[in-house]
Amino acid sequence: MLRYAVALVALVALTACGGGDSSGANSTSADATTTVAVAPSTSEAPVSAVTVPAGYSSFVTDDGRTRTYKVVDLSNGEEDVPMVLVVHGFGGSAEAMSAYTGIEAALAEAGVDAVVVYPNGSGADEGSPQSWNAGGCCPFAMYGPVDDVGFFSRLISTVEADYSTDPDEVWMIGHSNGGMMAYRLACEVADKISAIGVAAGALMVDTCAPSRPINVLHLHGELDAVVPLNGGDAIGIVFPPTRESVDRYADAAGCDPASAEATNAIDRACGAARVSLVVDKAWTHDWQPDWSRRFVDFFVATSRT
Repeated sequence: MLRYAVALVALVALTACGGGDSSGANSTSADATTTVAVAPSTSEAPVSAVTVPAGYSSFVTDDGRTRTYKVVDLSNGEEDVPMVLVVHGFGGSAEAMSAYTGIEAALAEAGVDAVVVYPNGSGADEGSPQSWNAGGCCPFAMYGPVDDVGFFSRLISTVEADYSTDPDEVWMIGHSNGGMMAYRLACEVADKISAIGVAAGALMVDTCAPSRPINVLHLHGELDAVVPLNGGDAIGIVFPPTRESVDRYADAAGCDPASAEATNAIDRACGAARVSLVVDKAWTHDWQPDWSRRFVDFFVATSRT
């Protein structure tokens, strides 16, 4: 019980400092309806009941959890468009991530037709802040342990079946704990993802062995006091230095050797893929106004099609 109490106290600080992460922790649609999911007949796992907001979709995972997500179709009738997964941080929600990032506006400004997906983490059905099991972070999904890798794999396949998306252009943007989850997917199911955008996150899995290199853009601020640029124990969780996260993924993906320059900027080639880090002295842990457009521009520039 002690570890849960310590983690909760520490992560309350994460939510309080996380800007957009916390703004939608309890956000749901005003006309939400409660749905009690029914488990597939082949599953013996207990089934959780969650509130599925109007306009959201859901499915029951193999471990009996009802998981929810929102899809915004910006394809404008085009076929084989990119799928863009936009993933909240600890204590956040799909609704909040949709509201404060401006991803849809950034895609429109760049002239990109896409299908945008906002998933919710687990925990709401248990009265806990929503989170993702990204390896070494974050409670309470990591304690489950919740199979979020399996969840995202199924989510991607489900959206591909329901919409005309390009399986070679699956882009994922994650803030904080969501960025940590993006790194985990890049390490473990690279066949499902073509590019990730990590905002104020970290690589938190012990083993990273991607089946192929994918495009990575990591944005981080020198003023980040939640997931510090230089790493360390900031909120009861030990985070690696940001450069170490980026270089460790790039090394695992077989990228060109890292530059010897004493700088936080990284741009490494991995065959046709790129792994890049951009640091700004004025950025905090909060979502910054130009992050969405930076990610979209990077994805377009490194697109496989």
